[in-house]
Amino acid sequence: MKRSTFRLMITAVLIFAGISETAAQRFAVESFRMLPNDVTAFVNPIRDLNDESCGLIKVMGSEDFVFSTPLGIVKRVDNVGEIWLYVPKGTKKLTIKHAEWGVLRDYVLPEKIDSRVTYELRISEPPGALAAPSAPERTITTVRDTLVVTRVDTLLLPAPRKSIPFEIDAMFTIGYGGRSKSLTGGVMVVAMKRHGAFIHLASDFGRIGPTVGQCDKEGMINSAMPFYSDRSRHSAMLLNAGAAHRLTDHVALFEGIGYSATSVAWQLAPSEGGGFVKNSYYTTKGLSFEVGAILKYNRLRLSASVISIKGRDWHGSVGIGWTFGK
Repeated sequence: MKRSTFRLMITAVLIFAGISETAAQRFAVESFRMLPNDVTAFVNPIRDLNDESCGLIKVMGSEDFVFSTPLGIVKRVDNVGEIWLYVPKGTKKLTIKHAEWGVLRDYVLPEKIDSRVTYELRISEPPGALAAPSAPERTITTVRDTLVVTRVDTLLLPAPRKSIPFEIDAMFTIGYGGRSKSLTGGVMVVAMKRHGAFIHLASDFGRIGPTVGQCDKEGMINSAMPFYSDRSRHSAMLLNAGAAHRLTDHVALFEGIGYSATSVAWQLAPSEGGGFVKNSYYTTKGLSFEVGAILKYNRLRLSASVISIKGRDWHGSVGIGWTFGK
């Protein structure tokens, strides 16, 4: 073989290889950039299988292009003059295919795709591509994109409920009132969490002792007015129990019923025998009820209540004490 013929064959092979390589890929990525003023992906987000918003790549190129990524294409929208590709967050590579112009495999994007951000990718197509005659039989290529799904299991736990401590409040009380104007002292104990109970006992620590009769409000006995000395005796005992309720960390209410009694006796003059007679007007006993509130500040407790005996004898009571709870 002559040297000139060998050189001619080598040149032909190189030209053929160049033509084949050119035919294998006749397009290129011209540019890729983020569109900071385009809010398409933010306003109308598309979510992937992980329920996370996708990024949007607007491809400026022929609608005959087919695309795939290692993370998959979530949605493709063919618009006039461009193709919209919704891809998962973190997408880094993009494979571009065309039935006639070849394949650009694993094109590395200049930056990773972020959620709800829009990007633009321009494809430079072969010169005269629009004027090129179509082939008699078009080859249809089926592309199966593979989605890589990351499963995240979320365990929903109920919101923790605020723990309400159990506490016991003990308060010393002072009361005043009734027809006999009795001054009483007592003690109140309250035990509760959100709800609980209370008991309140108060007394003036007095007693009227034995009596020889009974008079009305003015002191008359059987329509006659005897003579009295200046001495009198009185007694008051108030006992109520019931329910208590925590409204807030600083306020509680309580209400209850019980049995209470107040008595007054006047002493007759020595000329009338000197004994004591019970005044029916100032003597009340029977069913009683009590309502009140407790104010709390740290461990300090303040109480105020109203007590009534049979709805006609009324007493007021205030108290101060301490809590023994947590």
